[in-house]
Amino acid sequence: MRRRTRVLVAVAVALILPRPGLAEERPVLELSLDDAVKRALDNNLDIAVDRFNPTVGAEGVRQALGAYDPFLSATLSTGSQESPATSAFSGGTKVSTDTQIWNFGVNQYLPTGGTFNLTFNSNKSDTNSVFTTFNPTFTSFFSLNLTQPLLRNFKLDSAREGIRVAKKSREISDVQFRQTVINTVASTKQGYYDLIAAIDNLDAQQKSLDLAKKLLNENEIKVRVGTLAPLDVVSAQAEVASREEGVIRAEAAILDTEDALKRLIFPKNDPATWDLRIVPKDRPNAEPVRVDVGTAIQNALEKRTDVVVARKNLEKADISVDFARSQVLPQVDLVASYGSTGVGGTGLKRQNLGGPIVSTVPGGYGDAAGDALGIANPTWTVRLNLTYPLMNRAAAAQSAQARLFKDQALISFQLLELQVAQQVRVAARAVETNSKRIATTRAARVLQEQRLDAEEKKFAAGMSTNFLVTQAQRDLADARVAEIQAIADYSKSVVELQRVQEAGVSGSGGVATVSTGTGNPLAPQAVTTSSTGTTSTSRTTTPTSTTGTTTTASTGP
Repeated sequence: MRRRTRVLVAVAVALILPRPGLAEERPVLELSLDDAVKRALDNNLDIAVDRFNPTVGAEGVRQALGAYDPFLSATLSTGSQESPATSAFSGGTKVSTDTQIWNFGVNQYLPTGGTFNLTFNSNKSDTNSVFTTFNPTFTSFFSLNLTQPLLRNFKLDSAREGIRVAKKSREISDVQFRQTVINTVASTKQGYYDLIAAIDNLDAQQKSLDLAKKLLNENEIKVRVGTLAPLDVVSAQAEVASREEGVIRAEAAILDTEDALKRLIFPKNDPATWDLRIVPKDRPNAEPVRVDVGTAIQNALEKRTDVVVARKNLEKADISVDFARSQVLPQVDLVASYGSTGVGGTGLKRQNLGGPIVSTVPGGYGDAAGDALGIANPTWTVRLNLTYPLMNRAAAAQSAQARLFKDQALISFQLLELQVAQQVRVAARAVETNSKRIATTRAARVLQEQRLDAEEKKFAAGMSTNFLVTQAQRDLADARVAEIQAIADYSKSVVELQRVQEAGVSGSGGVATVSTGTGNPLAPQAVTTSSTGTTSTSRTTTPTSTTGTTTTASTGP
């Protein structure tokens, strides 16, 4: 009696409690698979975040190219100086000199590793010295200077290294953005199929509940006519309560999978969005897909985003090795300069040295500038500068480190290729396995339907028991769920096979999970986001009667 009371209470509670998602009608969004993908491409925030990275990379290239921007310089000054006489040739008892300076220059870093410098300096001097021949005196100096490395920094210097590395980084940003897009699209498709599986699972659970209610109704009739013991009614009521709980969990699973899909296809946290009920318009295609593992591996090794990024990182390592090798060489610079000086102003003719002024010759700044720019008084020099540390341990160690990092990167690349091949093989095997599961689970579901029909007929004829009918109903429910999961897993494995040929998961040392049968459609997809914004998917599984394995593959360094 106590057991019967507890069962009746459980039935009552199960029937009274509201069901998640069914308490009220929600707005409906009918969504095709293509629409879901388009919404993800337009709205996904992971894509929106990573969309900035290529632009940031382009600005990095522009920043590196700034090393070749010319620098303008200018100096303007004025001053005065009074000097007491210290000898008969001081020019006076107290010599006063007023000076004004205006200098201009342009410095340019050259793509050959050299530097180019152009200067034009001018000054005006006004003095009371009796020895001056111009007053005021204008002086101009024009010069061109070139410094060109001949060994160290000749083929590659820090500026050119920075530009090449920045360009590779920009290319890597483009590839990583493409990786984010590919992974987001794959996650959206898999989330779409998960939602279909959750909806179908609810339908299977509801059918199982209907079968239990039908059996309960038949048992109640038989009890009233005296052909069945009342205890069998209690057993049927307990089964109804148990399957009601399954329906409730299936409804909750739909809400969870809806939320996971909404997280991928909607741009912001909007209560109206969370309240939508998504109704998939497309059904998974269970048509067999021919898998050429060798071609798939070759495609992945040529085009996959993480492989492309690894190759570009190897190219960056080559640049670093070349630059470090250049720094080991002696510093030999060719230095050349060419210029001219001009002088002008008001010319003074004196009676004798230090004597009174007898006449003046008009002149000014134009005379000085004209002589300087006209190369009236040319000056040139050419020289070689040699600098080399006797042991040069710093540059040698830097070069050795660069080579070691390159060798390490090569081995890591080989490891990545091995891991990529393994991932493709796992994904291809999952497609084949899940395709076979569809056929076997469908056959199992048909046989379980026939078995249940036979048990119900035998039960109606008094040749079977309530327990056997209930067990047949449970087995049919499990078979339906297994078929639903096999179809969903097959569709998702086809998407995964395409994804592993095009993109790796984000971050370093990530793990890609390929389902080959384990799992429960009641368990929602959990969406995780790496620091780079790309989404990947994982499944929290609950043990059911469905069998299978889940294989994981590390995606490398």
